[in-house]
Amino acid sequence: MFYVAMSGSSDANGSLLIILDRTARALEKRLQAVFLGAGHNITVEQWMVMLLLWQQNGQFQQQIADGISKDKATVTRLINGLETRNLIVRVPDKADRRQKLIFLTNLGKQLEEDLILLSIENSRFAQEHIPAEEVQRCSDVLYQIYERLTQG
Repeated sequence: MFYVAMSGSSDANGSLLIILDRTARALEKRLQAVFLGAGHNITVEQWMVMLLLWQQNGQFQQQIADGISKDKATVTRLINGLETRNLIVRVPDKADRRQKLIFLTNLGKQLEEDLILLSIENSRFAQEHIPAEEVQRCSDVLYQIYERLTQG
């Protein structure tokens, strides 16, 4: 059985998958509330797309899908929403006009600092009262699990 030891418990509530899912959803839900509270009408998934573009502006949809581990149809929906808000634009690729590169608009670029600071605030809140070495160890272990699951 694949369970995480939680206070000696090995019931279904201790399943690694359930714990990860609950934690990810709670982080996402709180970050969404933080964005809305600061006046930003953007979803966490849209923010993830923008985060990739802040790191490297001008990416293909498939690159974005791979970068946020979402399927291409989901990314199309996210890009449509960002385009409607005038945060990104699609530009035909010069080498293959069927392909579109996704670029941030000036408005999208202007949101970078504020949204990143809000996400950092959310992470700090989530990790408050947990020693930094424990957070780092947790991150290291989760990365090892991720690497194992995505091999070959």
